[in-house]
Amino acid sequence: MIRIKAFHHLKSLFIVSIILFFGTLLFAQEQGRPLVLQEMSWADVRDYLKTNDMVIIPIGSTEQHGPHLPLGTDYYESAGISKLISARTGVVMAPVLLAGYSEYHSGFPGTLSLKLETMEQVLFETAEMLIKYGFRRFMFFNYHGGNRIAESKVIHRINHTTEAIAVPIGFGSPIQKGRYQGKDEVGDEHAGIGETSLMLYLKPELVKMERAEKPKVIYNEKLQALWMLSQQYPDLLMVFNSLRAVPVETKKGGASHELFSNGIWSLSDPKKATKERGEKQVKGMTDYAVKFIEAWKKVKE
Repeated sequence: MIRIKAFHHLKSLFIVSIILFFGTLLFAQEQGRPLVLQEMSWADVRDYLKTNDMVIIPIGSTEQHGPHLPLGTDYYESAGISKLISARTGVVMAPVLLAGYSEYHSGFPGTLSLKLETMEQVLFETAEMLIKYGFRRFMFFNYHGGNRIAESKVIHRINHTTEAIAVPIGFGSPIQKGRYQGKDEVGDEHAGIGETSLMLYLKPELVKMERAEKPKVIYNEKLQALWMLSQQYPDLLMVFNSLRAVPVETKKGGASHELFSNGIWSLSDPKKATKERGEKQVKGMTDYAVKFIEAWKKVKE
């Protein structure tokens, strides 16, 4: 009789512990709490891997974003949206880098930049470690155009040299099909209405709207000619774009400070940015990623 009671007691404790474990994860999701690798213990990671092998790695940069936005804008965008995705899906988010490839922005102080090879290697070695523990499905959420080559190469390496699978889910990914630009956002590429709106929603305390102002375009003669001709021959945009976002050492006149007076890449006025516009884009990008992840979860690895 005593043994039977002891057995039932242990059984009850086991059931309660299981309920508490999964209840904790569900509670975190319901409360909108993301799972961030650096905030977890090794025991948390061990338990997580019993039911999930997915991980989201945000990729951003530390680079100039005009006089009104913080240098970490791209990081705050990639990490901020990744956290929202994590909170809704229960997938671990693992930040690795604060800097990306941003050499062409170095005409403005504070910009940091890694060589593409360095960036790729750090991300790949990070993936190798995570694979060692049991992670098998990698999602990179990039929010900086200069990182796309490194992102593409590390995804290729993971897919072709390891047991894991890697895909992009951030800006420029095939899953991100939204159109968020309004009619006022002309040539709005960097630190303009779009990104200012994102930061007004994600990190409003870091935005200095009193400093936001429409930049002066200072293209050299070749770039001006290509731009004008591209209106008649659109294929010339390929040449036009190949001359921009390149280091000043290339002597193409395509470094950030050689294109726009204050580092804002836009033909529009960033003062037109709104928190509501930023919220719309964040929600849209988050929804697309969550839909993709929930579908991928149905595929048993």
